Amino acid sequence: MKEYKSSIAKRFEDDYFEDRVGNDPKRLKQFDLDGNFIRNFVKHGRVCDVGCSSGEFLQHINFEGELYGMEVSDTAKELAKDIISFDKNIFTEENFFDLIIFRGTIQHVDEPFRMIKQSLQALKPGGHLVFIATPNSNSPYYKINKTLPFLDAPLNFYIPADHELKNALENFGFEHICIEYPYIETPYKKIIPDHLKFLINYFFRIKSNYPFWKSMMNISCKKPL
Repeated sequence: MKEYKSSIAKRFEDDYFEDRVGNDPKRLKQFDLDGNFIRNFVKHGRVCDVGCSSGEFLQHINFEGELYGMEVSDTAKELAKDIISFDKNIFTEENFFDLIIFRGTIQHVDEPFRMIKQSLQALKPGGHLVFIATPNSNSPYYKINKTLPFLDAPLNFYIPADHELKNALENFGFEHICIEYPYIETPYKKIIPDHLKFLINYFFRIKSNYPFWKSMMNISCKKPL
C-alpha cells in the first residue's frame, strides 16, 4: 500500500487542496445533487470514500454511518481526520463496506481496475460501488476535443467511457448497473451559452470550456447477494 500511494501522491501538491473546504456555493450545490444520487441506493452504513480529500463531501451530505476514506495527500488527511477514519480501506477489509465512493477520482488512480476489483472484495454482499462526477470520454465534447474542461492531463491515468466502464463492472461481477448523466440539473450549466459554444466548437473547431451533455456521469452498481 505504501508503494501504491507513493506513485500518485507526488502528483497532488498542497495547493491542489487549497480553497476546497465549504466555500464554493456551486460546489456545495453539486454535493447535494451527488448525495441525492447516492441515497437512491444507500442511505446509511459503512462507507469508504476513495480520494476523500478534506472529507468535505461526506460531511456536507451528512451521510449516516461509519465514515472511512483513502487519500494520498497528507495535507488533505490532516484536514479530514476529525471527519473520516483512515484505519480501514478497500485493501484491508473484506465483506465490510455498504458503500464505496469514487467521486471524481477513478481517473486519477494508476491501477483503476485493481481498485474496482478490490472494491468488490471489500463490499458486503448487496453493497454498492458508486462513481460520481466521473468524466466520460464517450461524450460530444470529448469526441471533438479529446479532453474535457475539468481534466488536468498530468493528474490523469484513465479517462473512462460509459460503455467501457459498464462492461468492466459487469465482467468483475457487479450487477444492477445504473448510469445517469447530470447536466441540466447542475449548478454549472448555462443552457444557451453552452449550446452556442458547442456549435462554434463543432463547426469551427474553436475550443472553449463549457459544461455539456454526457461530459460527466454517475454510475452505481451492486455486489451480488
